Amino acid sequence: MAAGLRERKKRRTVNAIEQAGVRLALEKGFKDVTVQEICDEADISRSTFFNYMPSREAAIFGRPLKMAPREEAWAVLEEVAPFSLLGAIMQISVLSIGGAEINQEVAAGRNRLRDEQPECLPLLLSPMTSYSLELVAIVAEWLAVDPSRSLLPGVGPVREATHIVNVAVGALNALLAEMREGDDDMLTFETLSGLVGEIRDVASALVAPALVNA
Repeated sequence: MAAGLRERKKRRTVNAIEQAGVRLALEKGFKDVTVQEICDEADISRSTFFNYMPSREAAIFGRPLKMAPREEAWAVLEEVAPFSLLGAIMQISVLSIGGAEINQEVAAGRNRLRDEQPECLPLLLSPMTSYSLELVAIVAEWLAVDPSRSLLPGVGPVREATHIVNVAVGALNALLAEMREGDDDMLTFETLSGLVGEIRDVASALVAPALVNA
């Protein structure tokens, strides 16, 4: 089977599994959905399900995001970060998740789950968790190699990397939420920069009252 045809078949199967998982979660409540019910809805076997999904939760809420290979991520930091650390993080994110197709039906269903079943919010956010931790580790390593790269001298590379990644991933999450509504051409550095600016403005507004009352 040609690589292109094999990839399309894989994508169709993943879509069918995710669509089934999300539909059932919306109908029954995510806690009551079983793997067998997803298999029946998607018309696949359990072995096929586990060929594509690590768990029931992955089918409903999304598979864990995989970090780009370390060598590629490091090369991006070395080349781009001296000019724009945000730009480097964006490029790494594109390498890691930008190539993944976002199925609009699945994305819209997950947005409904967020709104209708708020208790599942941590599970909807979990696919980004491992990616964020890996990104913190590599950014911290990059900062530690040369202390002059630090934006927050004296804080330490891990703490600084955690702040940087939290801001960047927060902006990326906001961007992906809008992309899931159909704006799939929005993944640009300018858009991400604008969202980081919004986070900065919110942070300033949160801190300002404390400074006034100090």
